[in-house]
Amino acid sequence: MNVIGRSVAAAWLACWLAPAAGCSGCSEDGAPAGDAVESAGAEPSLAEPASEEDNTEDVQRAREEMLDREFPLHGLVTGLQLPVRKEADPEAPAVGWLRVGARVRLAREPVTTSTCSSGWHRIYPEGWACAGQGIEIGDDTPEPEVAVPPPRRDQPLPYDYWFVKDTVVPEYHRMPSRDEQRAAAAVVDRHAELLERNERRAQQLLAGELPNEPRKPVVVYRFLSRGFFIAGSGVEVRAFRRFVRTVRGRYVKQSQLESRTGSELRGVELGEERSLPVAWAVRGATPLVRRDRDDGTIRWVDDAEMGAIERHAVLDRWVRRENIGGSVMHVLETEQGERYLKSWFAAVAESIDRPSEVADDEPWVHVDLSEQTLVMYRGDTPVYATLVSTGQDGFETPTGIFQIRRKYIADTMANLGSGMDDQYSIEDVPWTQYFEGSFALHGAFWHDRFGLTRSHGCVNLAPEDALRVFNGLWPRVPDGWLGVTTENTGFRGSHVVVTE
Repeated sequence: MNVIGRSVAAAWLACWLAPAAGCSGCSEDGAPAGDAVESAGAEPSLAEPASEEDNTEDVQRAREEMLDREFPLHGLVTGLQLPVRKEADPEAPAVGWLRVGARVRLAREPVTTSTCSSGWHRIYPEGWACAGQGIEIGDDTPEPEVAVPPPRRDQPLPYDYWFVKDTVVPEYHRMPSRDEQRAAAAVVDRHAELLERNERRAQQLLAGELPNEPRKPVVVYRFLSRGFFIAGSGVEVRAFRRFVRTVRGRYVKQSQLESRTGSELRGVELGEERSLPVAWAVRGATPLVRRDRDDGTIRWVDDAEMGAIERHAVLDRWVRRENIGGSVMHVLETEQGERYLKSWFAAVAESIDRPSEVADDEPWVHVDLSEQTLVMYRGDTPVYATLVSTGQDGFETPTGIFQIRRKYIADTMANLGSGMDDQYSIEDVPWTQYFEGSFALHGAFWHDRFGLTRSHGCVNLAPEDALRVFNGLWPRVPDGWLGVTTENTGFRGSHVVVTE
């Protein structure tokens, strides 16, 4: 791990359940970051991964010396969500946010203003934060009362994810007592009774709007709906009952949740041994044998000896598409001769020319909506290919040439509109890269339909693929951070090319 990983603050750019449409994150759109801090040439640009030369012992030592000289103080973020501003002013644009538990380095001379009597501190590598909003500061690193695990940067999922399986589930501010759990259960039971007769009154009960009815206990932060997802940082036990501790420090009873780990799909590394095109089965299928009839028509027969091809299997024997008798077929070259799959049983990732907007050294991706595939390139060279799920009918993914604007290890997404079938809330969606408004590349641990449309407009990737693409594209997210932005900064964002 380089110096950035040992000393940089964790930045957070996410809000909580803001109603939005489409594939939408509830982070603050358009929050600009400040200009990159120059550290005597020692700090690599956040726009791209550090080179091996940036990780030599001499360079690391120089950075450590710079930090001790320029940012000698250590801080522990104690506020749930702490903004970092471009300037020492609460009205200045946000550079990012720090989450509770983050460890930061700060300059020694705070700026005291009428808006922050505790002092605005300059944060490494950039930005200002008001200490009174939630930073414990000392000459040595303060130790937290309760340790908050950092996100897992080297794993397919940065947190543990849980599906809310009951109709209504209490989320507690803290670990509840048995009496507090019983009081919350009384509200849930009454909600179930009302729901059978009047959905509106059932919702009013949860909002505390009905007189002479059970009230939400103070210990309950809110009630979660079935189908929502939460991100967890561990499991704790009280009175033989197990509770998931969320990333935000709240608690949900584990028996009312189901763990989700996501698809095992992983794409294909490309290079000298493997090149495009790459084909996958997107539905389980049995290869077909062609039988030509005397009348000129064609009969297709299952090749029982070959057996079925599993969904998401790489079709190593794929050679081409061919229009046969008015039907597009995928042709497989086997030891028994040519075998065939109908067009909708397979997807193929093929190469395209680098657009003029893309630099010759730039990592970028091509998303093919017709094939539901993604190929990542470095300049003209394809380096990785996989299946994706893009927007289903009514939630189409936009086509065009875009650039990554904001990039987060995790960002909450929610659509809490009036249409119950389309409501969703997913805490800390992993490996999120916004390229156009609320449209993003991101990991999806809640389904396994890759190769078929599925999303509300975003480009869904299996967790391992999402991490691979996240690490491969600009801007680079430094160790210890949760997000960076390219908007109104000099940071470079990779291009995302989306075609029909």
